[in-house]
Amino acid sequence: MNKMIADFSSLPVIEGYYLVLGGGKIGSDFARYAKEKSFPFVVIIDVDDSANATNSSVTVDREELFSLIKEFHKSKSNSGKIYFHCMDVRKVPEILEAGIPEFIIPAVPTHAVLNMAIDMMSSISSENLISAVQIDVNSENNEHNEKTTEYFNDILSLLPENIVVFSSLKDGAIMLSYAKTGEICPDNCMGPAEYCYNFKREKPETITSYARKLLPSHKGWVFESCQMKPGIGGIKGVDFKEYMLSLMEHLKSVSENRDSCPIGGRVFFIATTCNCHGIMNLLEIW
Repeated sequence: MNKMIADFSSLPVIEGYYLVLGGGKIGSDFARYAKEKSFPFVVIIDVDDSANATNSSVTVDREELFSLIKEFHKSKSNSGKIYFHCMDVRKVPEILEAGIPEFIIPAVPTHAVLNMAIDMMSSISSENLISAVQIDVNSENNEHNEKTTEYFNDILSLLPENIVVFSSLKDGAIMLSYAKTGEICPDNCMGPAEYCYNFKREKPETITSYARKLLPSHKGWVFESCQMKPGIGGIKGVDFKEYMLSLMEHLKSVSENRDSCPIGGRVFFIATTCNCHGIMNLLEIW
């Protein structure tokens, strides 16, 4: 664990490097935007080698990709090219070994940060050190279920009802949004902080603000997705590095004090949020 923390801590955050997770509609849209704005260095990954983004990018293999990242970090030359690499986004921690992007742009229909956290922590050991919470709602007199359910319900009670659009105790998941069920935000929305002009709706606080209010009374990490362009957000690499290091330190602390750590102390949450929307998942340390 100490070696992983030291290795990750030493990774540089590479200015001008944008990593896009997913080469479908959103990934392709960002690629077009990146070309228009002459972004220095953009890498798109997708498990589908014929994803839409391949039409506007140069496909490279793993060795070429690592070489390109390291060369860009060294020279900062503005090639203006968009690179595509075919790989499962669940393996993105492998790419991070070459350096952390200035921005990570999630463009997949999953909670990307959650998956990255699980995959990064799982690489420490052959055993799963953390996992997404799975609660057996039919089980009775189970201390684990009781403590986790208490944590979940307490979080729900602290969130305004009008922004909770979905919650699943069984899966430990909560979806937050200022858009109501059935409402679809336009692709060109800039997601203003105080007022939704599309649905004519006041927003007293951003979803990010509401999520961060849960801290520090509830252990968790809130990754803010910053507006990159209308309809597309990105997570700052400096924040990603800081939060992942903090999570590693927490995992180390709980693992070293497992015998004295109560069940409730092993549960935490990870959220990815922006001004208008958010997804939150509970995880637990084994």
